[in-house]
Amino acid sequence: MRLALTDEDRSVREWFRETAEDLGCTVTIDEMGNMFATLAGECTTVAPIAIGSHLDTQPAGGRFDGILGVLSGLEILRCIKETNVKLFAGLTVINWTNEEGARFSPGCTGAAVWSGHTPLKSALDRASSCATTTLGHELNKISYAGKLACDSRKNPISAHLELHIEQGSRLEDASCSIGVVNEIQGIRWFRVRVTGKRAHSGSTPLAERADALVAASKIVVLVEELCIKYGAFGTVGTMNVPNASPNVISGETNFSIDLRHPREATLSEMEDRIRHEMAILSTAKEERLSFQMNRIWHSPAQAFDPLLLEYIAQSAAARCGHDRYQSLRSHAGHDSALVALAEVPVAMIFVPSKGGISHAPEEWTDKQDCIIGADVLYNTVLKYDEYMRCCSQHQTGERLGTRKMLESFL
Repeated sequence: MRLALTDEDRSVREWFRETAEDLGCTVTIDEMGNMFATLAGECTTVAPIAIGSHLDTQPAGGRFDGILGVLSGLEILRCIKETNVKLFAGLTVINWTNEEGARFSPGCTGAAVWSGHTPLKSALDRASSCATTTLGHELNKISYAGKLACDSRKNPISAHLELHIEQGSRLEDASCSIGVVNEIQGIRWFRVRVTGKRAHSGSTPLAERADALVAASKIVVLVEELCIKYGAFGTVGTMNVPNASPNVISGETNFSIDLRHPREATLSEMEDRIRHEMAILSTAKEERLSFQMNRIWHSPAQAFDPLLLEYIAQSAAARCGHDRYQSLRSHAGHDSALVALAEVPVAMIFVPSKGGISHAPEEWTDKQDCIIGADVLYNTVLKYDEYMRCCSQHQTGERLGTRKMLESFL
């Protein structure tokens, strides 16, 4: 277990810093504690290519989630140093702060602030899960509140690549070693409070009740019905009834909603349907029943960069063959989705998860698949670095967007 901004997190951050500096990197830390280990390239006027992921974990751990991406980045830096490869743009390996969100919810906080999606102050003021401290306080406590601006404009990168375990079983089921992640679905989290009228269960007729728990249950069922209709993911993961008792009608119920879909328009329609149903339920009880639904996190759906995806596919085919990789969508949230909001070219690589298990001690990816994933990541970095060199030689700062222009660099 290594929750964000704990003593265990500080220890692994120290290890990351020392390892990167031993490899000749300059390590900088921004206001959110995001760590950037940079190996300079030949050209000092272009931003480096980035490999990014995270080192924090869920309470039950998991030895590969996020960690694989950071360790692979360090191994690539080691390979570059040992083989004297001269990169044009340079390479930065990033440890993003609080990706998991287990201690400070929601997650992907460091990347969200860096991209401008979340204001720095609101992130630093975020309360812990036990409401006894804040993210900013704990960041200072472990001495990892840096001076560098947490801002993509002041600390830019040229592209962002992330190697990650799939956290599902599609690759394993298809006997594939590599997933070329072409998009990541949008995620919206909500906190809902239902207020009714607390009363005695034996003496209050059904027609006179304003039962907050019954009303909440109707919304829980609606979430599942909407997911079936739209092919979405929806979960009510937490529910709390204050001062609950077997013979008391609930006067208050609090619960969470997690909605996920690859299209933002669909997520908006689902959200609207839920809010509309809440209004109907309130009206039916003559407003003795009320709902307060607040969106607490939004990770927008993202399509990943076509050029990076092409390079990943080429690298995967060369490494393991055309029948050992497949394109797929990411269902889970990742730092890369938030990084993409800064209009940076982004793509992800998946490797298989044994049994699809993640966020658990049983989480496992075979060593050979880890090696293949790191190799594909490294070769994608080399291809994109060469692309940037060619762009410089052609004296253009524009990315090659059309297929015809793209093919000239493949």
